Amino acid sequence: MRALRSVKARTVLCTHCSGPNEVAAKAMSVFCIHCRKRLILENVTVKSYEAIKDYTTCGNIVVEKRGRIAAPVQAGDLTVKGTVQGTIHARGKVEVTRTGSVFGDVVASALRVQKGARLIGFCRIRPTVLRELETGGDES
Repeated sequence: MRALRSVKARTVLCTHCSGPNEVAAKAMSVFCIHCRKRLILENVTVKSYEAIKDYTTCGNIVVEKRGRIAAPVQAGDLTVKGTVQGTIHARGKVEVTRTGSVFGDVVASALRVQKGARLIGFCRIRPTVLRELETGGDES
């Protein structure tokens, strides 16, 4: 009889209700066990114009130099090399590179704005407690 292998899991917080969810390490999407809404878990790279109602992922988002998002954004970490128009909520850090522009308020655990970048909006930096829960405190 073949032994069952244990599946590697990680904890992510729901982008809708902030409830913790145990998910397989390679899962791309799941339904929240608390609010039953769909959670997108994958990382996203935006290379062109994206105008949608809401840009939400439990993963990370990178907006490339020619990329543009015109929507509210929720992500783990966000790197802006292009343009984001909308409110940003990041569980981790937001980095706006020298070619990046952000037009909207930013809520994040950390914010880095390089020389030459544009940021027009209010910023609120909050504790990293939620980030530590998601990673189990294993960040180095």
